Amino acid sequence: MKQKYLYIETFGCQMNVHDSEQMAVLLEGEGYQLTPDAQKADLILINTCSIREKAEQKAFSELGRLLKLKEKKPRLLIGFTGCLAQHLGDKVYKRADGVDFVLGTHNIHKLPQMLSSARQTGKKITEIKFSDSIRSLGIFAPPPAGSLCAFVSIMQGCDNYCAYCVVPYLRGPEMSRQPEDIVQEIQMLTQHGIKEVTLLGQNVNSYGKNLTPESNFVSLIRKINDIEGIDRIRFTTSHPKDLSDELM
Repeated sequence: MKQKYLYIETFGCQMNVHDSEQMAVLLEGEGYQLTPDAQKADLILINTCSIREKAEQKAFSELGRLLKLKEKKPRLLIGFTGCLAQHLGDKVYKRADGVDFVLGTHNIHKLPQMLSSARQTGKKITEIKFSDSIRSLGIFAPPPAGSLCAFVSIMQGCDNYCAYCVVPYLRGPEMSRQPEDIVQEIQMLTQHGIKEVTLLGQNVNSYGKNLTPESNFVSLIRKINDIEGIDRIRFTTSHPKDLSDELM
């Protein structure tokens, strides 16, 4: 069987970087191998950010460059993912007709099915609906050999609705992972040699409010601190209104 290659261009924050890692893992199961060379790719994913207008301009500029590859490789598939995909939906096709599918922030787990459908039918597919749970948060992405640091998603979304910020509209309301699932993932990472984890979320210090029973960020950090092999814990991002004396 001919080897299939995947090229991912990631824009924006560490959360997007981790989303790209998870997408690569999902597609590895479909026979795709990551490549740093877009010319080699059978599938290209543009993982976007829309927190600033410049990020949007960069994403579409890079997309325009990559779409030229389709003239040489008609069977090349191009997917548009991330926050800008969530924001624009079908409007992406008006700006870039060569895009084959648009994948929103709650639907990463559907990537293999969307890819298969796009390949078989040739029809454009858009998945931007929010769901009551974000299945992709728990996708385990093994770190590259020799890595000492890894990202771990503990939650997604935000409930603050600040006037200047689009995050609640693009990542949805706050949803936290169960602490035992997070601990298990980090224990698996230590088996791959990881010594430092960065906990990811749009507002990590409000972690746990939607869980039953309710949890909090401080108790999660203490649980992670007890994991043998973890020497350093980082986190991003946090909101000043949720900073507590206990966390400090």
